[in-house]
Amino acid sequence: MLVAACVWAAAGDARAQDPKVVVLDFSGKGGDKARIQVIRALRDRVTFETKTAGEKVLASKGLSASSATGRAAVADALSVDYVVWGRVRGKGSSARAKIRFAGPKGKEIASREAGPPGTSKGNARIQKAAVALLSKALAAAPPARRAPAKEPKRAAEPEAIVVPPVEIAPAEVDEPVTIEVKARSVTTQHAPYVLLLAGAGGRTRKVEIDIDDGAGGTGTRTYESGVYLDIVFRLELRPFARNATKGLRGLALEADGAFAIGLETQSPGSTARLDTKAWRVLGQLGYFHRFENGELGGLVGVGFDRLELETNATIPSIDYLFLRLGPAYRHFFIDRLLYLRVDGGFRWPFSYGQLEDAFGSTKGFGFDAALMLGGELDVGFSYGARLSFEYFKPQFSGFPGGVPPEPPAAAQGRDATDLAINFNAMVGWAF
Repeated sequence: MLVAACVWAAAGDARAQDPKVVVLDFSGKGGDKARIQVIRALRDRVTFETKTAGEKVLASKGLSASSATGRAAVADALSVDYVVWGRVRGKGSSARAKIRFAGPKGKEIASREAGPPGTSKGNARIQKAAVALLSKALAAAPPARRAPAKEPKRAAEPEAIVVPPVEIAPAEVDEPVTIEVKARSVTTQHAPYVLLLAGAGGRTRKVEIDIDDGAGGTGTRTYESGVYLDIVFRLELRPFARNATKGLRGLALEADGAFAIGLETQSPGSTARLDTKAWRVLGQLGYFHRFENGELGGLVGVGFDRLELETNATIPSIDYLFLRLGPAYRHFFIDRLLYLRVDGGFRWPFSYGQLEDAFGSTKGFGFDAALMLGGELDVGFSYGARLSFEYFKPQFSGFPGGVPPEPPAAAQGRDATDLAINFNAMVGWAF
């Protein structure tokens, strides 16, 4: 038993000192396939840092993996023993993958060609070459033993990705790309600090107000905009997205804004055009809890929606100042490259503007829902397409100003419906 314990301890120490490796992109057609075979070959011999982490280091410093300076920066930032990169040249059966190993100083210490990637024999040769290169690298530049005193710095980042070979079943490693996506989805750098989008689309709005004119007459006053051009903006802030304290990373600040272009209104039975303006803003504070392939959270905020109409005898300008509360969920299909976000919310207006002056004391409620399909490239370019609707239901009581109305400018209102449908496309940048 004593001998077994010693062997177990020795094995554990050996595993703790497995070389740490980051496998960066392989350029050329078939580079992804070659990179996958290198990962498969090394999975039981090393621990990995993610490619994404290496790319972010290079991007932040404006460097490339093709330079020794860039590789040294990656090795230093991620505390890896070897940086692996390469390229594929040629096509079909003549294609060859060149695999390269660099040490912690960025200098190339071993390289070999094999292939072609994508065929059984070629893949086997690439794996064999990768194992041979690792042995050569271990002999040329043995990994430095990492002192325990340096470990707390890494421990302070619980989401840092290390893929222990002993925890990966062979079936899971059959698709290394899937493994990398999972690693990236829980990395401490899963979200940008700032996401800014702007775009345009269409918006329709229909308002119907049921009235009693105080003389026994009833009716419905209607405003219908048709489809008009809407300019939209969206801002997402995650101020603690990469903070070492995991609980702070989900804090979110969001803002949405929009305004109409070329919107005009024509009164019934008249050819006169009424000057019309429409704009809205919404600011929210929330928190999101991150899952493996998604995030679920809630938002609370204050919004203002204005439909400003030139003075007329049918419908006054409409202002909603409201409190909004609701959940939101985002599902990542392909990391941050493609995601779907679903929002829903309850709206409680606490000011109605001229509606109360025209139709009596007003109260009511509203709600909204939205679907957004979006994504973000590694370089920062972002995009999104969104479909949403907003609904308010004002309810009136009493005469405007407490006295019977003088038609046609005012009337006793009963209730109203206000529905807007929006569809827009946006592009922007993430930082």
